[in-house]
Amino acid sequence: MKKITIVALVAAALSLSHSALATHKAWLMKNGGAECTFAYPEATDRMDSSGAIYNSGTSERDVICPIALSGRWGSNGTTAFNAKRWGDALSAIVYFDRRGAGTRTVSCYAAMRASDSFVYYSASVSNTGGSGVGRLDVAGSTSGGGQWAGGTGNGTTLEAQEDTVVKGLEFVCSVPERTAILGYKAKLCQLTGDCTHGSGDPEDDTTISTSGWNYVQTSGIECSAAGTEGAIASVYRHGYGATNLGSSPVDIFCPIAPPSDDSREHNRSVTDTTVYYSDLYNTSSSNLNSCVGGATCPSCRLMWYDRDGIMQDTGALSKIAGVRKLHQAGTELIGKELQFGVMCRTPPGLTIEGITSLVTVSDISGGI
Repeated sequence: MKKITIVALVAAALSLSHSALATHKAWLMKNGGAECTFAYPEATDRMDSSGAIYNSGTSERDVICPIALSGRWGSNGTTAFNAKRWGDALSAIVYFDRRGAGTRTVSCYAAMRASDSFVYYSASVSNTGGSGVGRLDVAGSTSGGGQWAGGTGNGTTLEAQEDTVVKGLEFVCSVPERTAILGYKAKLCQLTGDCTHGSGDPEDDTTISTSGWNYVQTSGIECSAAGTEGAIASVYRHGYGATNLGSSPVDIFCPIAPPSDDSREHNRSVTDTTVYYSDLYNTSSSNLNSCVGGATCPSCRLMWYDRDGIMQDTGALSKIAGVRKLHQAGTELIGKELQFGVMCRTPPGLTIEGITSLVTVSDISGGI
């Protein structure tokens, strides 16, 4: 799993006036489509080179998208509080992209595996329409308070059991043909149940400021073949990372899960991204600067989706002379991203071992 180091000081924030947005606090956690998987994998499955999981077939497929719950934190400061382990949510949103002509329906529900060994479900939420980017609000604000989508049958169980300790939480989506899951997020309440900061659209939040940076780390095992359908057969994931065992270069995408923000979005910046790789066929210490241009080492770039489904990327990361590393020079503003990560065009015999990156995290927000 990803190792996320939170170095924020929360004690000062907790000393703020309790009258200011007193119950709004939530962990805003994001994951990208590259962290989803098809419920019933097929040999032709692939993701985009930009990291979206894409149903390139001709029939509907079930996709499972887990939420990384490890981003939640507490405080042992002056006003101490423990990290809540419940599923109480202010909002939960899945972004998708229907590509090409034709009306299709995308639907998602949440499934929570709880400490009592039961699984609790939200109702399924659907969207029917033509091509373009859309979103599904699986949990949203109701009269100022957060609530999981409700309905009949299993659709009533999650909201009623959200205070139970959670072992796992994921979105389960029915994805029609020529449709991709771009990214997803959840705001899980930090301190009080049914946390709230108003009854408006959670995506219209006032952008919070940021002054802190956190390192994040991704193992190569979490990277996947991308681009062409044949690439999946070439990429072998093992204890050292993701290796191209084929005879031609393939795209490998590695998602980066950011630290959780405190309650609100911020315009994220990313710097110091470093890709670590190894070479099965060349174990000598020689590592020329021209290896990227010569296609004998990976060519990698930072890639991300924004809320409009527009994929953006940096130029190629720089080769560090003398070592098997690629590095991001400068700082990139990626904004209110849906997903970001690194895509590497990887020659045969090379292994993407892991990635480290320095990303901004929101300032600690007021409230109790």
